[in-house]
Amino acid sequence: MRWLLGLTIFMGGCAGLDGDNYAAFDQQESLNRKSYQLSDAVDRSVVLPAARAYHRIMPDWVERGVLNFFLNLRTVASAANGFLQGKPKSGAIDLSRVAINSTLGLGGVIDWASKWNLPYQEEDFGQTLAVWGYKKSRYVYVPFMGPATVRDLPGLLVRSTLPRIILGRDYHLAISGLDLISVRADLVTATDVRDVSALDPYAFTRDAYYQRRKYLIYDGEPPVDDFFDSFAEDDALEDDAAASDP
Repeated sequence: MRWLLGLTIFMGGCAGLDGDNYAAFDQQESLNRKSYQLSDAVDRSVVLPAARAYHRIMPDWVERGVLNFFLNLRTVASAANGFLQGKPKSGAIDLSRVAINSTLGLGGVIDWASKWNLPYQEEDFGQTLAVWGYKKSRYVYVPFMGPATVRDLPGLLVRSTLPRIILGRDYHLAISGLDLISVRADLVTATDVRDVSALDPYAFTRDAYYQRRKYLIYDGEPPVDDFFDSFAEDDALEDDAAASDP
């Protein structure tokens, strides 16, 4: 469910989708929809009620501290990917965030780095592969993890498991549950808006995911004619060629 929770990554800045249709990437849509429906059913029956209760009970500063703690652990991967993408400034900022927040921020609970103009750079291995040339990738909805592409799966798995790797045995069931519920609680408003406003929440999630990934890969400045548009055109050409074969 954690990367159904990943909705927070792309909901910001995607409330006003411009109508682009990314269905050309979703060649296993039937299977992906079933994965989405299964994940959504479990979320609505188990995770979402727990997240709403957590949000009601916990003071805002506690919720933010928990989110900061787990983000600090995951920032290690963001720093590494900044360097791998040839962006030393980005990598250095994230390393500085980890150093500052892990010490002065009491293990990451307090985000002093952001207060000191060192924002989280939000890099991952999927973006690294895109920078290295892997720019065309199919959409997949991973049960209980959320939207991704084939290219983004390794980074998704690393980000999901990194707290367990760093904390080791200390990342037991209760801590894992806290990680899950805290992120889901932070997404309640965003998913409520999606469910009310979107005629097809599945398609909205897919299209928003692609737009958010485009935004991140190009560091907030995607070109008009990018690889997403050309990919759709390539698929159309391939379909035409296949139809013309005897």
